[in-house]
Amino acid sequence: MVQFEHDEMETMRKSGQVIGKIADSYISDLYQLDRTRSAEELIKQLKNISLRAISLGNRSDESIYTEPLANLMSLINKYKDNHDEIKDIVIVYSTFYLGAIKYSNR
Repeated sequence: MVQFEHDEMETMRKSGQVIGKIADSYISDLYQLDRTRSAEELIKQLKNISLRAISLGNRSDESIYTEPLANLMSLINKYKDNHDEIKDIVIVYSTFYLGAIKYSNR
């Protein structure tokens, strides 16, 4: 298990927030992220999610800040052997934010 630095955990938290916001409209992106099996697949899915964020920003009044996803890609490259651990942390944060969004819409 990797002992991530505070700023690395913050990168994963902020990325989870972005992914959770996107998953509110495209839940399949979150499932596809969970199915990745390598660092390369994980980065490819993050690229797809980044593109989705741009399209969502164009359709709504609120743009989605995607810099955390770029920072997350750097983190994945740094810890390639531990990409599953990074993925799991990001998915937990993503589902937390998605739940918060769904709960606040009630």
